Amino acid sequence: MTPLTILPSLEEPPVLPSINRDELDQVVREGQALEAESRWSEALTHYEAALRTYRNDTALMDYYRVARFHCDVGKRFHDSSYLNLMRTLSATESLNFYENVITQIQREYADSPRWEPLFRHGIKSFSIALTDANFRVKVNLNASDAQVNSYLSGMQTLVNGWTIRDREDMKNGLLHVAEGAQKQIGLNPVVTIMEFTCGVVGSLDPNTAYLTPNQLNDQYSAIYGNLVGLGVELRSEKDSLLITRVIQGSPAEEGGLKAGDRILTVDGTSTRGRDTDNAANLLQGEEGTTVNLSIISDGLGQRPREVSITRRYIEVPSVEDIRMLNDKLGYVKLTGFQSKTCEELTKALNDLDRRGMKCLILDLRQNPGGLFNIGVEVANMFIEQGAIVRTRGRDFGPDSPSMATPGNTWQVPLIVLIDEESASASEIVAGAIRDHDRGTLIGKQSYGKGTIQKIIPVQTGTSWNVQSGIKLTTEKFFSPKGWAYSGVGVMPHHIIKEEEKRITLARPWEGRLPLPFPRSVTSNPEDPFIQEAVKVSQNLVK
Repeated sequence: MTPLTILPSLEEPPVLPSINRDELDQVVREGQALEAESRWSEALTHYEAALRTYRNDTALMDYYRVARFHCDVGKRFHDSSYLNLMRTLSATESLNFYENVITQIQREYADSPRWEPLFRHGIKSFSIALTDANFRVKVNLNASDAQVNSYLSGMQTLVNGWTIRDREDMKNGLLHVAEGAQKQIGLNPVVTIMEFTCGVVGSLDPNTAYLTPNQLNDQYSAIYGNLVGLGVELRSEKDSLLITRVIQGSPAEEGGLKAGDRILTVDGTSTRGRDTDNAANLLQGEEGTTVNLSIISDGLGQRPREVSITRRYIEVPSVEDIRMLNDKLGYVKLTGFQSKTCEELTKALNDLDRRGMKCLILDLRQNPGGLFNIGVEVANMFIEQGAIVRTRGRDFGPDSPSMATPGNTWQVPLIVLIDEESASASEIVAGAIRDHDRGTLIGKQSYGKGTIQKIIPVQTGTSWNVQSGIKLTTEKFFSPKGWAYSGVGVMPHHIIKEEEKRITLARPWEGRLPLPFPRSVTSNPEDPFIQEAVKVSQNLVK
């Protein structure tokens, strides 16, 4: 291994741009135009992207929250596991679920609950669900539009006069609303309680969410790097689903699917207009079952072809594209931070070392994060001593640092690639490398997600043994020097300016499979990130 190269320190943290009111007003007008056409998924993406620049604007956050409520309602009522819950739970069981969730928020959430706003957001989410025609069909609500609108108008007038001071006031308000909905429009109280609860959780922050049983299983699949499925990552487009990645050795690869192919139908159901999560639900199924797809490939004159693929367990690697770019420069791409990432990365680095690596490019672009402790361990592979990251909980006491432990540290000169989609654990690694002057950062200012989420399974009923859960923000994290990541991110030493060719999500779904954005070509020599890295490496390795 070659000696460690020390680089100049960044003495000042990056700062957020000032707000341009005219530009922000235009952002809102564009979002409202999407809302007027009920294009809620596009509106959500639009507001998410805007919040990257205008994170502290409360009005924009309100628009974002409403769009998210609409999208979340649609996702839940395309999710068979959630529908099973709704049909099976008793009112008592659903209220117990609500109480368990509120207890977790009160005990674990990074900020003290503000009961009045939480109640208002829960009512807003429930009201949005009632205006959704698909929702009313799925919950067997026979009330007419006029009856629903009349109920909502009266209910909103009533609750506007309430003061919600504490947890008990919120529960009493929910029970009153559920009783009124049952009497006036015949809505099962289970539906009211569950939708209110989902709205409360989803309003806390962009990274906190209720998880249906299927979504909870997805989270565990992401953590352990395995899932049952086809082995594709998708992006929703207007007329179809675009396959952005096919996992090596997966059923999809064996079935001849390639990145760039488009899925037109799944078992005869059109994918037109479906968002990525709804599409993923179509593709889910038990191990050993078969799904029939209508596929069209890129190229003129192509006609759809029918493909049958059998679902099975798939190991999803988090380390990819391991190669030497020249006789001295190694390259490795991290796509996430899973339970096996350190093991995979160690194997990759040993392979590159045997092939003569004198400098390493660690590519964290489009990496939305994953397990916090794995981010710390990956950083520790290159940093021998000192703090790697600092965390702080609700009590705002002294920071709790995660310290590097010496031994088997890689001393190879290091180049780290980041972009606007590098988030969470990616920022732990990049920020630690920056603060310790351990390497050169190339790319774009990272996403700026400085919070830690905890997956909490929640008992959903005594008569149904499938758990759902919540993904809850429990701590905030900071760089080794104490700089905040939230809303700021990590600033590279060398900034790459390129024409935007990817659709960007401002709120990466950590570990969500399939990922909702396309992957860039990684070690392509024509990539401006790679070109800059090669140039920098020439000064690091003589």
